Amino acid sequence: MSAELLQFLFILFAVACGWLLGYWYRPKQKSSSIDDNASSYYKGLNYLLSEQAGAAVMTVINELPVNIETLPTHLALGNLMRSKGEVDGAIRIHQNLLSRPSLPKDKLYQVHLELARDYISAGLLDRAERLLRDVVDESTIYRMDALAHLQNIYQSEKEWDQAIAIARLRLPQRHWLKKQATPTADERAVECALSHYYCEKAQPLLAAHNIKSASKELEMARRYDSSNVRAYLLSADVAISQKKPQQALDLLHTVIERQPAYASEVLPIFRKAFSGFGDRSAYLDALQRIAVQVNSAAFIIEATVIMAERDGYDKALSYLCDAAMQRPTLALLSAVIDRSEEDRGPSVVLVRQLLDQLKFERPTYRCRHCGFSGQKLHWLCPSCEQWGTIAPIRGIQGD
Repeated sequence: MSAELLQFLFILFAVACGWLLGYWYRPKQKSSSIDDNASSYYKGLNYLLSEQAGAAVMTVINELPVNIETLPTHLALGNLMRSKGEVDGAIRIHQNLLSRPSLPKDKLYQVHLELARDYISAGLLDRAERLLRDVVDESTIYRMDALAHLQNIYQSEKEWDQAIAIARLRLPQRHWLKKQATPTADERAVECALSHYYCEKAQPLLAAHNIKSASKELEMARRYDSSNVRAYLLSADVAISQKKPQQALDLLHTVIERQPAYASEVLPIFRKAFSGFGDRSAYLDALQRIAVQVNSAAFIIEATVIMAERDGYDKALSYLCDAAMQRPTLALLSAVIDRSEEDRGPSVVLVRQLLDQLKFERPTYRCRHCGFSGQKLHWLCPSCEQWGTIAPIRGIQGD
């Protein structure tokens, strides 16, 4: 069944329900008035049949009584129009509901929330913010929903301090005398978002060499989410800036132990931290240990480069070939061909080009929440807008 037919049947059902509810719950009227209203509904049905859905919905809204029984029909039609992209129509529906004082107060707050969603869809964030603030202050039932929308607004506008303040309101109050309950999935998502908000604040501070302030922000980031890879990578950069390479290495080892999939992201900072010691043999030993621990192609290739400097080309190539035999990946196969000097014929060049093409065409990162994939690491998934869910791909095509 096509989407257009399903949509038509849904609107037709909503119209029928609204008409029946309005008929049974309204006061008795004269037959002429009934005939006039019936004529309006038939007019709406004619709009539907002529595929003028917007006109049909507005005709029904103008004629359908507004009361507690018909409210679900109004809200369903408003949500339908918003989902179709007809935001102006959805706004008119919900504004029409707010103009009727006959609705209970809690239902009016529900309409406020729906109207705020309309404004968000239309990009009218200032109007949405005012409505949501009212719901937060006055409604206990819809307070958490309003806070979630407010947090998303401030996040989209990169107003990190306000986003942090709102996100904190979504978490239960912690008390040192009370045993902490296990966070729910929603609470963990809020904590993860908070951690990344502090990282967002820390990055410009670090770029401006304001190390002290950046360290405070990153400490809060790690406190809210101890598994936030981004917070540890930035903290390691801070430690390097403070001439504390061992502290940076400790932070990076924490990432490798807790999130081994991110080993390829750790390597550049790991290299920078070890440069502070100036011991290439110790660096090679560390690379090899981690390569065995997490089976990372990036660490294996880096170890091959250092091994060639210290032990010679043959030993380095043998180490690389053994690693490729144990776990063949595009990256390792490309590295083997790059370092092989015996055969540079057309076939080898062709294989190298094909491998490069495969590496270029294959995604490097994938979101664990929605499956979005790409060549760049996003801390906020562009598809599902979840924080910290995109990770390097492991396997033949990945690290």
